[in-house]
Amino acid sequence: MADLRINTLTSSIILALSSGFYPLVEANAQETTLSNEQLEIISISRKRPESLQEVPIAITALSEKVIENAGIERPGDAIGLIPNITMVDASNVGDTQVTIRGIVSTRDAESTFAYVVDGVLMTNPNGFNEELFDVAQIEVLKGPQGALYGRNAVAGAIIVTTKQPSDEFEGRVKVGLANNDTQKISGVISGAFSDSLRGRLSASTNSTDGFYSNAFTGADDSVDYLEDSNIRGRLIWDASDILTLDFRASVSDVEGGAINYNAAFALPSFVDAFNQPAYFADVNEHDFIFAFNVPGINEQSTFETSLKADLDLDGFDVTAVLAYNDLEETLLSDGTSASFYGYELTAQCQTDRATLNNAPAAIGGAGRTDLFGEFFAPYGVFAPGVEFTGVYGPFTPTSCDGYQFQERSQSDFSGELRFTSDSPSDPLRWIAGLYFAEIERDVVVAYGADTGQGFLKQAYIPATGPNPTDLLFDDTFDTSVMSAFGQLEYDFNEQWELSVALRYDHESRDVSNNVPNVNASGLNINTIIDGEVGPINPAFIANPDGIPDRSRTFSHWQPKVTLAYAASDDWNWYASYGVGFRSGGFNSIGTEATLDFWFNATGDGSPGDAVNAQLLVSDEYDKEVTTNIELGFKSSLFDDVIKLNGAIFDTTVDDNQFFEFFAGPFGLIRAVTTIDELKIQGFEMDIKAQVTEDVSIFAGVGLLDSEIKENKNRPLSVGNTAPQSPDETYTLGVSWDYSLAEDLFMTSRLDWQYVGQTYFHTLQDEQTPTIWDFFGTLGGGVPAGPHSVDFSNATRDAYSTLNLRVSLDSENWTLALWSKNLTDENYLQEVIPTPEFGGSFLHPSAQRSYGVDFAYRF
Repeated sequence: MADLRINTLTSSIILALSSGFYPLVEANAQETTLSNEQLEIISISRKRPESLQEVPIAITALSEKVIENAGIERPGDAIGLIPNITMVDASNVGDTQVTIRGIVSTRDAESTFAYVVDGVLMTNPNGFNEELFDVAQIEVLKGPQGALYGRNAVAGAIIVTTKQPSDEFEGRVKVGLANNDTQKISGVISGAFSDSLRGRLSASTNSTDGFYSNAFTGADDSVDYLEDSNIRGRLIWDASDILTLDFRASVSDVEGGAINYNAAFALPSFVDAFNQPAYFADVNEHDFIFAFNVPGINEQSTFETSLKADLDLDGFDVTAVLAYNDLEETLLSDGTSASFYGYELTAQCQTDRATLNNAPAAIGGAGRTDLFGEFFAPYGVFAPGVEFTGVYGPFTPTSCDGYQFQERSQSDFSGELRFTSDSPSDPLRWIAGLYFAEIERDVVVAYGADTGQGFLKQAYIPATGPNPTDLLFDDTFDTSVMSAFGQLEYDFNEQWELSVALRYDHESRDVSNNVPNVNASGLNINTIIDGEVGPINPAFIANPDGIPDRSRTFSHWQPKVTLAYAASDDWNWYASYGVGFRSGGFNSIGTEATLDFWFNATGDGSPGDAVNAQLLVSDEYDKEVTTNIELGFKSSLFDDVIKLNGAIFDTTVDDNQFFEFFAGPFGLIRAVTTIDELKIQGFEMDIKAQVTEDVSIFAGVGLLDSEIKENKNRPLSVGNTAPQSPDETYTLGVSWDYSLAEDLFMTSRLDWQYVGQTYFHTLQDEQTPTIWDFFGTLGGGVPAGPHSVDFSNATRDAYSTLNLRVSLDSENWTLALWSKNLTDENYLQEVIPTPEFGGSFLHPSAQRSYGVDFAYRF
């Protein structure tokens, strides 16, 4: 009902809004100077307006014009234009990983970058991947920014500025159609209520069936589909000559596909044992089949509101911000238990296997190779009567793999009080402030039986329910943050500036467990040990009277020192030293106990004795500290016709938080581990050139050299590349603005992006033990081990994409034709290696999309 209400309201509001070009550059420098000056970008990265080219930070800024011409609609579109930054958008809408200079954001942990919208720091990383509409500017800052932006800005900051309410009445309506039954409609209305009060209301709704279909159900709108609706309002009141109040509120509702993965084995021993190369195939050559019977549904509802007050006093300005955010997100999807025969003997699994198997008809099978692929290549599913022998794979059309339910909801209240000197021309400028945040986050991960009776979307389902719970992690995390920060900028003369910033963050974290002290349903045979059904959370074995609460505090000083040198009017140099801090935290309690039982040798006869993976994964993890040294330059050449910027950097990360999936007979476990020391060095450069009055060229290069120096959890990974950190990223684009008539213009923009080869795990070509070493001791269909995993075939190949947008612009309308991934490049979005499972989960990327947009302005 909430989806229907928001979609209806959104639609109602929208309807109501009814090398060879240098000589050419020199020849054209004089005639293009004026237009470049008019388009100078003002940065607010140091919390005061400054010329982008004079800010001593590596920044990429995307103006309103670039956002429009490049067709930027979501964060991934913007990130694709910037070197040394990549993004994975796979599992669900709230689950994205952004890598900035080799430091990747982590599932189930805090973000690695500050995300700021209209001056308000957003505390929930699941709220980042939102629709970007009615946006005036996007700034991406690279390198630690904790001195001003606080905890978790270890890799950088992303600052989004939406359009302010206008003084005059204006509006816009935009509609779009694209392949895959994609429909888009958005609208804006803005104007003044009085001389002192202005408002802006914007709304959008988008829907698409996605690129992939379900081979089992035949539905083409159940895999990567998306429905996204947003409403945003903003009021700015000039309460007096010295006081301005800025109030903003937004609500969004998203529904889409979830957990759309296939699996691929990485077991060379299985190739020899079964004479089947599919058990050690290149992940880049995988043929995707989506055939799940549990509908993957991700639902996210968000409410955000903030009030910002700016007070202009004599000699300094005061800014106060209060913000409240509430995000509720759930997902339901198929499970992985069939791979380990958990529900092999349930009535529903037996019934499903009678018709849903790929065994040949000659041996009594149904021959459903359309759902499982060729028999034992690598999956082989038998009809009932042949038990504990097949190789199912995850997310199958049968009920044998169970289901999973997840919830990640958060409410937070935060505030900032900031004092800023108000004369930018003074040789000494300063900022001082205080910040607080109160955060409550609920995290649920549940696995259970698919009995064919439907699904209740809740954490715990008793054994008498339609989808009984067999493994449950359910925790509430309460976090209190207090910070104090300041910055001094001093001009020694017209050429030299020294900036010193310092912040202290103190964070208290408490976690309480909400799992009921009950046993599993008994339907999953892997929960039965020595004839007894175990608890739904293994932590109860060591804590029979109840799982205790946990508490920890994390604090850190975050300094940043920058020396800037204006060598001339055209060249600026800077050198900086900065520290970033990301707080530690807790894995769901029971994580360590589960992994120890199945994967680590304990000497008590558990399956882990046969695997002996020697994992060091605990129910909590340490804080992460990043130290960065950087040297950079910014230049404006040929009367601002060319802007050339570059930087080299050296980064050390201590206790780098790294997310791992663990798959086994228990289902899936999500855990945050740490890489003890990570070293990253790199270089980046970008150029923008106004080649003629109508044609501009822009390009960027990002190079990384990363190395794991110490990793106690995975000691064999020392010397390997940092995960999700391609060594090379390149961008290249051209924009052509052409006047067709006095009031009719054509704009064409072409963008190319290249992302180099990418590893997704700390283990890259080393061989380590798997759960199949245990199954090899049971005397069934799995031969005796060792069955070590080898991820040398689990690296994503380099890829490149091409985007094109051509628009016709008149005074009050725009018609645009566009295509993303114009060449239909086939590449992987994500590879999730699971070493102890012996393979990886794979997610494909978006295919070619194309469409038409029409906007009318009034």
